[in-house]
Amino acid sequence: MTADLHALTEALKAAWRRSDQLFTLLPQAALHERPIGQRHPFLFYLGHLPAFAWNQLGRGVLGRPPLDPRLDRLFERGIDPPDPCAAPALTAWPSLTAVLDYRDAARAAVQGQLPELLRALHDRPDDPLIQRARVLHLVLEHELMHHETLLYMFAQREGEPLARPPEIPAPEGGDGRRAEVHEIPAGPIYLGAEWHETEFGWDNEFSRHRVDLPAFRLDTLPVRNRDWLDFYRRRSAPPQLFPRSWSRAPAGLHVRTVFGLHPFELAAGWPVQVSGAQARIYAEAHGARLPTEAELHRAALTAPDQRSRPAEPPRSSACDLRRFFPAPVGHDPASASAWGAEELLGNGWEWTSTLFAPYPGFTPWARTYPGYSADFYDGDHDVVVGASWATDIRLLRPSFRNWYRRDYPYPFTSFRLVHSTS
Repeated sequence: MTADLHALTEALKAAWRRSDQLFTLLPQAALHERPIGQRHPFLFYLGHLPAFAWNQLGRGVLGRPPLDPRLDRLFERGIDPPDPCAAPALTAWPSLTAVLDYRDAARAAVQGQLPELLRALHDRPDDPLIQRARVLHLVLEHELMHHETLLYMFAQREGEPLARPPEIPAPEGGDGRRAEVHEIPAGPIYLGAEWHETEFGWDNEFSRHRVDLPAFRLDTLPVRNRDWLDFYRRRSAPPQLFPRSWSRAPAGLHVRTVFGLHPFELAAGWPVQVSGAQARIYAEAHGARLPTEAELHRAALTAPDQRSRPAEPPRSSACDLRRFFPAPVGHDPASASAWGAEELLGNGWEWTSTLFAPYPGFTPWARTYPGYSADFYDGDHDVVVGASWATDIRLLRPSFRNWYRRDYPYPFTSFRLVHSTS
């Protein structure tokens, strides 16, 4: 276990380094910006990530006293504020120096408690947060998920764009490829994970269960920006169907990226980024529907010969932050599943028609974070499947579940269609 704890610690340090690198992309003057009304300003997340790590490990698992009672509390909860107007005023936030000092103190305190965690592995073996050092997995994956959140917040900024460092490749343009329709025959898919078989999983990943599906006809690729533009114009350009990932600039239509606006012609072949509600309208207008969570997993994880079922779907090259932009749809034919569906893992979290709800046997096992999933079993959130270009490789396990509000248009999402079999 000592070796595993060391590996987790090194992975957490690497995640901290990436957090710092992402924040260095942002000018100091922008830290109080709040480009998405449902989220806090950037400064909050600079404090939230270390606060979460300390509150989970130091306070929650090892019972240590607060590091800084006011800042532990201020930065404790990072979900969208229930009232966008309830966030502190600019003058109420701590100074940047105070937040950075708190970040460094929290990280040092987390590292300083690792010997205590190792002792707890022997003294409290029945605690699920301590078993297999799950609390460190929880802290690490939380940090990695927020990297993606920060990046889609960056993309929604107005004004002076962020400068792209020379080591980050320029975006790849092109029209992409148009989807084909492939039939996937009736059959089963197993969703979720078994507690005793996995090193770590969030509460919503358990337990493993079988879903039997009828045959369905699935697009091999997601819908592109250019496809949405054709649809938008045919519908006489209603404001409610204009993607928040687009922008009307004096020079014409543009698409938002982390590093500012790019001409639509460059991004025409990228997967269109819209809300789940908008995606449903597009599907209905085309006599189709969004796939279910189970259908996308069957398309990704099964094969005509069930004995050759892959352990995980082939990954698109547009994942794990190997690039900071989407890629044209169809850019990676090697990502095709056994059924010929491409990009089921990477280039955009795919909207589904599945409400985010518990699997059979759901238990909020992390006592320090009981609302991680349960707070969102409200009928307003839909499951998204796969990954985007900004999703870390640690989150690419088949059982990992992600979700967004159906009317939330900001994350790096995509969608494809399921067509009638009649």
